Amino acid sequence: MADFNISNANQFERSGTESVGDSDWVTGLHPMDVLLRGERLPHIWCQGCGLGTALTTFIGALQWLETNQGWDLDKVSVVSGIGCTGRIAGYVRLDSFHTTHGRAIPFATGLKLANPELKVVVISGDGDIAGIGGNHFIHAARRNLDITVICVNNFNYGMTGGQVGPTTPHGARAVTTQYGNFEYPFNLPYLAAASGASFLARWTVIHARRLEWTLREAMMYPGYSFVEVIAPCSTSYARWNPEGRGLDPAKLRRRGLELMMHYQQIGKVAHGTHPKDAAIKVDKEGAIVEIIEGVFCNEPKPDFQTAIDEQVQIAKARWQATKKALNKRSQIPKRTDIVSRTEVQLGGFGGQGIVSAGRIIGQAATIYDKLEACFTQSYGPEARGGAAGSQVVIASDPIHHPHLIEPTNAIIMSQEAYTKYVPKLAADATLLIDDGLVTLPENHRNDLKTYGIPATQIAEELGNSRAANTVMLGLWTAIIGAVSKSAMQRSVADAVPPKTIEVNLNAFEAGFKKGSRYQGGNVL
Repeated sequence: MADFNISNANQFERSGTESVGDSDWVTGLHPMDVLLRGERLPHIWCQGCGLGTALTTFIGALQWLETNQGWDLDKVSVVSGIGCTGRIAGYVRLDSFHTTHGRAIPFATGLKLANPELKVVVISGDGDIAGIGGNHFIHAARRNLDITVICVNNFNYGMTGGQVGPTTPHGARAVTTQYGNFEYPFNLPYLAAASGASFLARWTVIHARRLEWTLREAMMYPGYSFVEVIAPCSTSYARWNPEGRGLDPAKLRRRGLELMMHYQQIGKVAHGTHPKDAAIKVDKEGAIVEIIEGVFCNEPKPDFQTAIDEQVQIAKARWQATKKALNKRSQIPKRTDIVSRTEVQLGGFGGQGIVSAGRIIGQAATIYDKLEACFTQSYGPEARGGAAGSQVVIASDPIHHPHLIEPTNAIIMSQEAYTKYVPKLAADATLLIDDGLVTLPENHRNDLKTYGIPATQIAEELGNSRAANTVMLGLWTAIIGAVSKSAMQRSVADAVPPKTIEVNLNAFEAGFKKGSRYQGGNVL
């Protein structure tokens, strides 16, 4: 990428640049004919519209990149949405996608991620990008996806009749705001900056050479680059607003030229301006009185694809470490003293570690006892304080149905969980409860083997009330015996934060000792 900063921009203002090539006066071939789809011309834009100039500057920038930077234009794709500006993609002889309204950036995102070698350029209007597709606009900037977004702003929904849009100046008239727009518009460069974009620029179409030069830099930028192009809408917007007063509506071409000259008069080039201070200024009637232009920011930072590649490398390294650990564990003999299928229901409220407890059982069974296991979880309307449940299926043979059919045992740590899950337990199932939180009702099922310990109280005495689930796991291991004690201890140590390993292992041991004292039968 060519070196660029704000000082470069100022130098450009002093010296200017030359457009790529001249017309071939011998053959009559214009240099831009190579990139124009002549079969689709003449274009559909109104006389006096600024989109023809936007198209010309875009093609000029591409030709310069091809000639001076060695770009392969077969690796450039143009994406647009619905609207007048969206037609640009169809007039350029490149791979192009004319997508649904407001969805140009998501299409561009998928295209870039599927083929990172492509240079993807989004060209669309303010209604398409900032209105219908506003959410996509800000998130692509946040991710710093390596695409260039060129938004041609004509201050209204021009194609559909001149309705008010997200950039219509406050006080300006539109078909749908006959008494003046009462909403305040987006400052698009500021919106992009606040969302994380770090290449930001704005030009009017009358500053064509400066715009072309900026488009080159934007497309070479290694990340999300945004260029706002102010263009006149001579047919719709100008008809309703002060910029068009005194002009003959029949002379559309002159009206467009008059508007561009107006933009030149009120334009103020100020490279490096903070985007917050680049809001387009209007008078009380909504007439535009000042447009700040220039390159506002160019500060490269790691793009989205680079971040993904880093994450992939981290994941690969961790997987290699995991494979080494699994190779060591492969020496552990497989248990054969287990029934064909054990179903465990765990229930409580959010914050008790119900889901974590289920995961610990499943990991102990699969990793350390080399059994088969399936784990599922569920939450109520709230995560913390609401109902929480998890389910584990353990078997010596492959598990073809991962969900509980008839739970053979349960760990219950709240009254709500008792009401919800105990009726679903199989006949003669084993029920383990935290009897400090669960009270057995008078109609408690007498076919269940029920054991209870004050798990929360025990955990509090050990110094960490959040280890109550680990106490229950110790009780479950001693009584049920579906997973070995050593496997559960290893799984607990793997699952809890390093600083809490000791207290959790002590909690597990306390629960295991309580369970070892029981000799079966209904103890509650």
